[in-house]
Amino acid sequence: MQNTVPATFKTSGAPVTPPATPDPLESALRSAFDQGEPCDADGNPVAEDRSITYQLRHGGVLVEECPTWCVLDHADDIAKPIYAEDLVHEGEEIELSITTVEGDKDSILAARIQQWPYATDGNGSDVPYMAYRANANYGESMGYSTPTDVEAEIRRTEAHLYALRQLNERLAEARADFLDKRGPAAADLTVADVRTLPVPVLLKAFGLAVVEVESIPYGIQGVLDRTGDVPVVVLLRSLPQAGRESLVRQLLVSMVEGQA
Repeated sequence: MQNTVPATFKTSGAPVTPPATPDPLESALRSAFDQGEPCDADGNPVAEDRSITYQLRHGGVLVEECPTWCVLDHADDIAKPIYAEDLVHEGEEIELSITTVEGDKDSILAARIQQWPYATDGNGSDVPYMAYRANANYGESMGYSTPTDVEAEIRRTEAHLYALRQLNERLAEARADFLDKRGPAAADLTVADVRTLPVPVLLKAFGLAVVEVESIPYGIQGVLDRTGDVPVVVLLRSLPQAGRESLVRQLLVSMVEGQA
């Protein structure tokens, strides 16, 4: 007959201590601690108190809860009494930065959420709106934009970007056509190109004129002169055509190698 030992006892007969049941509160507190979230004794997240008390110029105080999207610390508003209608909330601004050809910095399409909660002029600024500026250098925004207004501007911008992309494709075609007709540019030519391209193509690419003379001092047959407004290749008139082209090519190879 086989003896069996209950699971609540060890084989020695001593009772087995059951594992402790995790405390749900402890787990909640530890999870909140790990995530950096403040919590109360019951493990519930504690909402940040964003209420600010302002002194009013006409007497009394104003207690206003700062929206979570506002990035202002309102230090100036707290430091001295204000008019309620001058209180403003501003969100973080986004913008598209560009650099001009002169190296100056500029910004376009600047936007942020804004609100004058106690405005009384009836223009809609008392509720959150989008302060949208096509050019960030100008302080004036394009009205008090609602989500519908902003969506309309987004669609207009997307249409403009699509048209800009199409225009860029036309630019690429125009440049390719121009370069095909013009031929290679001197700055793009390598030594290998100068050794292989036809001499008339090279003369056009480098903008060279050919001048023939009866004689050149020191027995030189040809020289590349770049001292004037227009660079010229000076050649002996007595040289055969093949010799002329060979000499021009040698002069250009030496020039390109010297610039490398």
